[in-house]
Amino acid sequence: MKIKVISIAAAVMLLVSLMPQTAGAASAPKIKRYTVTMTKAHLPVAPNNGTDDYRCFLLDPKVTQDSIIRSIQFIPQKKNYVHHAIIFRVTDADLAEGIKADNNGAGWPCFGGTGLGGMLSTFISSPWLSSWAPGRGKDVAPAGYGTPFKKGERFVLQVHYNLLAANGGKIETDQSKIVMETIAAKGATVKQLEVELFPAPVELACPPGVTGPLCDRRQSLIDLAARTSTTSAFEATGINALCGQDPFRPTASLTSRCDKVINRSFNVIAAAPHMHLLGRSLKLTLNPGTSDEKTILNVTNYNFDDQSSTVLKKPIAVKAGDTIRVECTFDPTLRQKIPQLKSLAPRYITWGEGSSDEMCLGVIAATKR
Repeated sequence: MKIKVISIAAAVMLLVSLMPQTAGAASAPKIKRYTVTMTKAHLPVAPNNGTDDYRCFLLDPKVTQDSIIRSIQFIPQKKNYVHHAIIFRVTDADLAEGIKADNNGAGWPCFGGTGLGGMLSTFISSPWLSSWAPGRGKDVAPAGYGTPFKKGERFVLQVHYNLLAANGGKIETDQSKIVMETIAAKGATVKQLEVELFPAPVELACPPGVTGPLCDRRQSLIDLAARTSTTSAFEATGINALCGQDPFRPTASLTSRCDKVINRSFNVIAAAPHMHLLGRSLKLTLNPGTSDEKTILNVTNYNFDDQSSTVLKKPIAVKAGDTIRVECTFDPTLRQKIPQLKSLAPRYITWGEGSSDEMCLGVIAATKR
């Protein structure tokens, strides 16, 4: 299986042709609206005594012409326990596989990426159109930007259900939907938005005085694989390697950091953070420690319930050879305080797909230069 290392990726989490939530000026082209709902209601079930269900569904918006997406919105039916959702594009190359996997609307389990077309992980290969997380509403492209979507293409909707957040512990079926607004591609003069993902490894030891079998990193990774997927354990190891840490003997730290050398030029239009419940801050920096250093995003008081994107006042130019650093801080003592987590066994926390695991992920919306 061929893996395309990012820009790394996705999902997951969180978060996209991450369309910033800022409405652009009114445009003359006629807006066409498409609404598509999950074919069947889904009753979330977590595997192997876990607390998370990742499910993918193939949806057909029945787009009748080559288009440019001006806005797209995921609308969860059961907002209380939808942790996040990602909308992927499905082209002809993966359509037959998607139809088979979808099982007439029942969907398929998909921890990590969609599993279609060799997409091993959302965070390694990322054909995202949009994402939703708490605090986000409609993704509206700023004036002059949009994302192409061809006639006949479909969505894969990946929904992460956090069963820990179900009201009173009662799990109900979910039948969420997507609403998309487009203009005709023919004659349109807009710049295409793309997504760049910047992850960093997470290595959080149990706090002083907190003990348990899963405070051993190896046992924690075995448990992670059992209740999510082996892909999650692979990601935890692989991201360490990509970021220059020993993948088998990483150093535990309350700070996660990764520098990525950029291999092409683009302009950053917007950026967003994604961590889970223990995250405290996230920062994206261009060329850190140099005379060209620029702050792309600096979230000093991260709020899981507000993962909205920030539109830059002025696009930041990034060229091949530049470095972008993502840096996150965490407070693992929150695990003993947050209602959703405090009843769970203490554990060494790594990068993982579950709500009780963690991520450090900066998401950038950019346009080619």
